[in-house]
This record gives sequence, structure tokens and C-alpha cells, in this order.
Amino acid sequence: MKENKIKKPYFSHDYTPLEDKNLLKLFIAKGVEGYGLYWLIVEFMHQNTFAVGEENLLAFKFRTDTEKIKSVMNDFQLFRIEELEDKKIYISDRIQRNLDYAEEKNKDKKQAANVRWLLAAFNKAYVEFFDEKPVLMPEEVEALKKYNEKIPDLKEKLRDILFTLKNLKFDTDINFKPCANWLLAENNLARLLNGEFGPLKHKKTEKEIRDEKRKNEELRAENEKPSELEILADSITGKREALELIAGYYKGERKLNIVNGRVVVLPIFRILMKKFDITSKEVKDKCEQSEK
Repeated sequence: MKENKIKKPYFSHDYTPLEDKNLLKLFIAKGVEGYGLYWLIVEFMHQNTFAVGEENLLAFKFRTDTEKIKSVMNDFQLFRIEELEDKKIYISDRIQRNLDYAEEKNKDKKQAANVRWLLAAFNKAYVEFFDEKPVLMPEEVEALKKYNEKIPDLKEKLRDILFTLKNLKFDTDINFKPCANWLLAENNLARLLNGEFGPLKHKKTEKEIRDEKRKNEELRAENEKPSELEILADSITGKREALELIAGYYKGERKLNIVNGRVVVLPIFRILMKKFDITSKEVKDKCEQSEK
């Protein structure tokens, strides 16, 4: 018995159920009440697993006696019992047929929707690069469907495939005209996808261009933002503070570099030295004092 249940609030109900001799026996023995209980149970089991020992729950739900539920389930061969994991459950072949049919129908609908989505994506990308809608023969549509079944991410690659197709050229065939019909003939799509004609090409979408522009603007703004050191240096108001900031920076692992008697410091410190008339010797002496 499958655990999945029909998602829609209805199931197939034949109009001559009393032709089932077991259901007829129930009707004769239990009357309309028994017949009604049977269909209430069937409705319940289309949505739920019904385990042996849970008859009292249905009796409470349907406002009837537990023994009546047990009788409907066990006395007329309308249900059978199977082991499911660690419990026994009631099974109805009628319900199982309905569940299987509904599952297959939903599967067919899903496949049909996927095909429509696939063709829509193919047509949209084709029009973008070829400025016309492709005219596909039934066998070409079938070929595209088979590719979709074999290639899980085909939909995501369609745009790159068709852009690559648009730019495809052959030195041995100067009259070659790229088109959807060629792509879906023989095994050409798979050959193109596998790189036989070179790597897939990609043309950025408008969204990708906008996203890239935004990221570049954010990066530029981040780079242009003053660092903590620049902000601190900008707040310096005197020579003493400037010397302390410079000496503090070149303390420890950072060593002051001196070339030809002149200290080599960061541009921001060079600005401070010029602003407050600080000499290289003063910077060197202050750094030596800080190391002691």
C-alpha cells in the first residue's frame, strides 16, 4: 500500500458499486447505515493510512460503534490486511487503483507542464539570438524532450547553447546556417554541449549586467571610503600627536624604513610630516624611543 494519497478532494466513484457481490452482502446485512459507513471509510482511506487497532478512532469520527467499523472492515472481504513496517494496515484494491490512477495522471500533467516550460524557454532564447521563432517538427520536439530527460540542467543551459549555436561556423562548410533544426538533428545538441565545437559561449543577460554594475559600484565605493588610519590622521591637530601616531604605527612587527637618511612612510604620514614640519630625524628618534 503506497503512503502517498490523492491530493485532490475527489476520487473515481463508479455508478454501479452494488454489482460488487461483497458490497451487496454488506448492504443486505447492514443496510443503508453499513453502506454509508463503507463509503465514509473509503473516503478516509484515500487520504490516510488506516491501521488495525484504530477502529475506535473512526468510530468516534463517524459517531458510530467500534464493532460496526470492525465488521465493515473484516466481515465482507472488502478489505484485506497487510504488514507495513511495524504495524498492520487495512488495504482496499479499489482505493489502490484510484491512487495509482491519480498518481499516473498527476505525473502526466507534470510532464506536460515541463514540456511547455521547456519549449517556452527554448523559443524565448531562440528569438533573442535569431530574431525569429523556431519552427520545430514533431520529431524535433521529441528530440528536445529526450535531451531534457537525459540532461538535468538543460533548461538552465539553453540560452548558452543557442548563443553558441548562433556563432557557430565551419571552415569546411561556408554555407552552413545555424538553426534549431540542425541543432535537434542527429546528435548535434549533445555534441555542442560536450564541447565538440568549442566551449559554450555566454552572453550576459540584462540582469547579470545590472548585478555586475552594482557590485562594481559597491566595490568602488568601498575602496574610496577612508580607512580608520586615514580618519585618525585627519583628526590630528598638532605635531606631537602626529609623531605619536607615526611611531605607534611602526612599532613592533612594522619597522621604519630609512633610505639615504630619509624615512619611508605611508603617504598619509608624509602628509602629516609636511603639515606639521616634521623631519625624518624627528620621526626616527620618536620611533626609537617607542621601541625602548
